[in-house]
Amino acid sequence: MMLSTHTTFQRRTRAGTLAKSAFAAFFSFVAAPATAHQTFLLPGEFAWDSGEAVTVDLTSALSFPDLEHGPSQDRIAYSQATVGGEPVSALSFNEGETALQIGFGSSGTGFAIVAASSKPRAGQILPEDVDVYLDEIEAAPSVRAAFDALPGSPPLDRSYSKHAKTFFCIKTCDNADGATTPAGQKLEFVASGSHARTFVLLLDGEPLAGKAVTIVPVEGETEKTVSGENGTVTISPSLSGVAMLSAVWITLPENADGVFHSDYATLTIDLDQRPSGSE
Repeated sequence: MMLSTHTTFQRRTRAGTLAKSAFAAFFSFVAAPATAHQTFLLPGEFAWDSGEAVTVDLTSALSFPDLEHGPSQDRIAYSQATVGGEPVSALSFNEGETALQIGFGSSGTGFAIVAASSKPRAGQILPEDVDVYLDEIEAAPSVRAAFDALPGSPPLDRSYSKHAKTFFCIKTCDNADGATTPAGQKLEFVASGSHARTFVLLLDGEPLAGKAVTIVPVEGETEKTVSGENGTVTISPSLSGVAMLSAVWITLPENADGVFHSDYATLTIDLDQRPSGSE
């Protein structure tokens, strides 16, 4: 499918975002509950012309699609890009206050995929925030009871990794088969291959059923759903335009005083831009 227009995605900027970004990022690493910040990839456009210099921003923010805090390149454990099913050989990285910008020359055409994962990072949930955190990760009563039985009022030790992915098109949306192939991230979304508005949530490359998924559109109301028996996530027809899918997987420690590890996954897409051949 040839793209009929060459549209530029217009990002929103909230008042005071830049002034508070450094504090917000620090707070999220040290003491905030699980859902304080989302890390996502946001391309400068979801429809590029051939030959343009493609840029994709990696950022962490309280609200999608704001750009608030850009990680340094040394925080990235893994990154890759493909265009029309072919890997991009060279990616550039430009560190900025609000985003780490990933770039490459769009010599190829077709469906494009960019993925990036962060190195694990450790921190603590302050005692007064532990109940909120355990609610957010839907901890079993036995887990909560075990932690509550610890002497004193200890903080909760946690670590986390962020896994971000985005789909967009360069000149055409052809050769989208790679969208159904896992990128190798611990937790990630892939296309289902059966319908443009259906995705699959994977854990270690296998479908993850019964997991809460949040869908945040740039325009419209946030939707919450649960992945189906085969990890499928179907977006309702009421949503359109640019949106972000997100999910989190918590690996519980064997002992209550151990480390609770979180893997976060996001996928940014333009719901109005379908790969060629999709229904």
